[in-house]
Parts: sequence; C-alpha cells; structure tokens
Amino acid sequence: MVMKGHRVLLTCLAVVFTGLGAQPAQASWESDNCFAGSKAMSSWKRSQAYSYAQPAVHEGYSLYGGCYKLNDRDDTPTLPADGGGEGADCSGFVFKTWALKADGSPGYRYWDHEKDIHGPYDTWQYVAPDSDDPFKVIAKTYSSTQWMDAFVWRFPEYGHIGMIQAEGSGGFDYIIHARNNTVGTVIDWIDYRSASYTKGLARKGWTPVCTTNCPPQ
Repeated sequence: MVMKGHRVLLTCLAVVFTGLGAQPAQASWESDNCFAGSKAMSSWKRSQAYSYAQPAVHEGYSLYGGCYKLNDRDDTPTLPADGGGEGADCSGFVFKTWALKADGSPGYRYWDHEKDIHGPYDTWQYVAPDSDDPFKVIAKTYSSTQWMDAFVWRFPEYGHIGMIQAEGSGGFDYIIHARNNTVGTVIDWIDYRSASYTKGLARKGWTPVCTTNCPPQ
C-alpha cells in the first residue's frame, strides 16, 4: 500500500540495544529461516539494488535484524521490534540493498535475503559519514539525486533512512524502506526530500550502467 502525503517521524529506531535475551520463538524462527550466505561481487548497479529491494516489500521489520523469508507477509507479526523476528530495520535494509561490505571497505558484497546480518552502520553513521565510509551526503535537489539514493535523519532518540524507489515531484518521492514494526517493509509516497530535518545520501562507487561503447551522454 502506498501511503500518500503522510510525514512519519517515529519510524526506524536508532537506539543501540544490548543484552537482548533470546526468546524461544526468535530462536525457532531464525534457526528455521536464516540459513543463507553471501558472495563477493565485482560490480553493483542501481538496477541491481532496485531489483534486490522490491521482494522485501510486505515483509517484516526487526530492529538490528536482517533476515527475510520473502513470502509476501510478515512471519512474526506478534514479536516486538527488538524480538528477533523477520525482516531488517531501516539501516540494515540499506546496508544489504547497497551491497556494502561488513568491514566497511570499498567494493560490493551480495547478501542473501535469508542471511541474518545488519551490517556495521546505524542511522547515526549514515547521517554523519566519515570520509572513508562507502557513502556520502549529497544535495536533496531532484537534479542531484537518483533512484536508490536515500534520505536520512536522526533525532536524540531515533532516526530513519529510506531509499528512493522512484523520484516524484513537489518534494515527494516513492520511498522504499523498512519503516517500523507496525507496517514492516513498504513503499511510501512521502515528503522526505522537502522535510527540513533530512539529508540526502548516496552510496559511493555505483557501477555505471554502461562502461564500454557507451552512447553520448
């Protein structure tokens, strides 16, 4: 479902939780479903990121999680956000979709949807990247962003990051994101671009769509 014109603040929490106790339901669901792996990639295009992200829509949300079953529903709807259920959180979803590497080095790594990994970045890192991080802040104008770039923000208690699924108009765009534990991973028509509290963010090192014998730009 596309939510039109609704500005949402309480979305993907960015609080670091420690000492989370494993629950029987969590252990059972993870052992049954989070069994996949990853592989190094020599390239990663925006089109690949787009195709990777789409199957996660309608799946669940899990704070600091990263494992999707991809059956078009949330398999653990009764677990709390930090209960270890199905899905990624907002920052983990971007990490996997952008094919970032867990050690923070340049390059590309494909993470299976069923692989339970969040990556080393939460919204604090995305909103204020270091110079050697594999992403950077960019202007929020339509001429500066492209599809699969992102908008990010943080407040003292929480933050959020969502990727541009398709650019819109008037400060609105279609945003694909792991939004929260209520609605899961969704696409929203929303005004993150024009909101005063957001920043634009782009992955460094996208592989160009065309590398040889390219038509004039």
